[in-house]
Amino acid sequence: MTDLPYVDLYLRKSRVVRDEDPRDLTSIQSQENTGRAWAAREGCRVREVWVDNLSAWSDIERPEFDKALAAVLAGEVPALWCAFLDRFTRKGIDDIGPILGKARVIFDYEGLDSSIERDRRWIIDRAEQAREYSNRLSYNIKSTKATMRARGQWTQMAPYGLCADKARKLRHAPETWRIVLHVVKCVALGFSQRSVAKALNSGPNPVPGPGGGRWQANAISRILHNPVYEGWQVAPRRQKATRGRFEAFRDRDGNRVSVLAEGVEPVPADLLARARQVAAGFTFASPDQAARVGTTRELLTDAVKCPGCRSGASPDSQNYRCWRAVQGDVCPAPVSVSRARLEEYVTEAWFSWMNAAEPDDLLLVKAAQRWKGLQQPDNGAELAEATAALKSAEAGIKRLVEQQASGFFDPPFDTHLPVLQAEARTALENAKRRVADASPKRLDVSFLLEDAAIRQAWAEADLPLRRELLRLVIRRVVVTKGRRGCNVFDGPSRVEIHWLDQPDPWLKPKDQGSFAAAA
Repeated sequence: MTDLPYVDLYLRKSRVVRDEDPRDLTSIQSQENTGRAWAAREGCRVREVWVDNLSAWSDIERPEFDKALAAVLAGEVPALWCAFLDRFTRKGIDDIGPILGKARVIFDYEGLDSSIERDRRWIIDRAEQAREYSNRLSYNIKSTKATMRARGQWTQMAPYGLCADKARKLRHAPETWRIVLHVVKCVALGFSQRSVAKALNSGPNPVPGPGGGRWQANAISRILHNPVYEGWQVAPRRQKATRGRFEAFRDRDGNRVSVLAEGVEPVPADLLARARQVAAGFTFASPDQAARVGTTRELLTDAVKCPGCRSGASPDSQNYRCWRAVQGDVCPAPVSVSRARLEEYVTEAWFSWMNAAEPDDLLLVKAAQRWKGLQQPDNGAELAEATAALKSAEAGIKRLVEQQASGFFDPPFDTHLPVLQAEARTALENAKRRVADASPKRLDVSFLLEDAAIRQAWAEADLPLRRELLRLVIRRVVVTKGRRGCNVFDGPSRVEIHWLDQPDPWLKPKDQGSFAAAA
């Protein structure tokens, strides 16, 4: 029997289960029952029950653990009870140290009490043993998974549309692989990801999504961009460096590794490539796609940037506004600018750039190629496909540059960088060659150098062509926040256009090398 008036309980389960309330988990219930039985025997009552359904080893924050520890250290409760020492922590002395001599924590299974002097050494020893065990277990798991990945074996739950056989190779799932193909075909035909998700959710027999619930647009995006649907092993995801993107796994030689069982075919490469290009806006699946719901209808969408947070400025009925501010996030200087006035200013700046360009300017030649291509029905579609492939290759290089700048390829992750750069360069060169082959052989750029001629051609161009032509020479449009109470739009003082023929002011000098310039 103890003289404690009341006690708090700390309960934890290592494996995260998201579809249940933590208090409903069997192991958590068992811990709570044991804790309450201990309190009843000791003649004290339970004041608070703190529950974490999280790891005790990783750097993931454990909010309930922090609250429980703060309460006992602050004297809000005389003692904290925990079923097992390794449920309390697996970080050794790092978590145990603060409580020794300052707070009372009772570890039931081990029969240890931090307030008893002779138990201090035992608590420290057991905590360090738990830490060593966790380290060894983590090492064993990582080593095993690394070996499996190199062998082309799947290491986790099979992705939607696929299933793992006994050898951990992936095969088509009988009921859902056809849904994967259907999703990719719909996007390749020009349907937006949101409309595809809506269609799957509608009707008398809606199709369950990957998680068993409703389909979301981001689930469609994951199917389009996950290398596993191309047949490749997927690398462990480093959320901060990759922004959650899927990356193909590379072996020691820098080669991709197949994860499909023998005879199993992935999504056709040309179909998947086209779906990705359409989803990214690099090409239109049909001439009327620009007018479909979900397709952008503004001239500068995705080109306007907010200098306060460097995020995009999304359009509404009248303005371009900082996307973060619209979503309720924090931005130090959120921009809001008249859509009509900004588009007029940028268009005039584009006319001026074109008029001042030299006849042999590479960007001017690109603009002429794209413009003339639409006037040649025989190879217009071929040129559009080649241009989409070029944009996709340029986006791949841009992504590599961004990953380098973010530290994604810092040692020891720089092993495969040369191979990735070589592949990106090859893809870019092949795409440029396709564009050159599909472009008019006799190219007259003079009409782009005359103000009257270029304005007439611009007036005859549709919105998708205008958007594309602007982006051939403009990297981004940065608009500063206007002065309060000033209704006059002052373009020169508020707008900074980053041209593609000039160094990118948003990149550090070390990132503006030849590889970055290729984009």
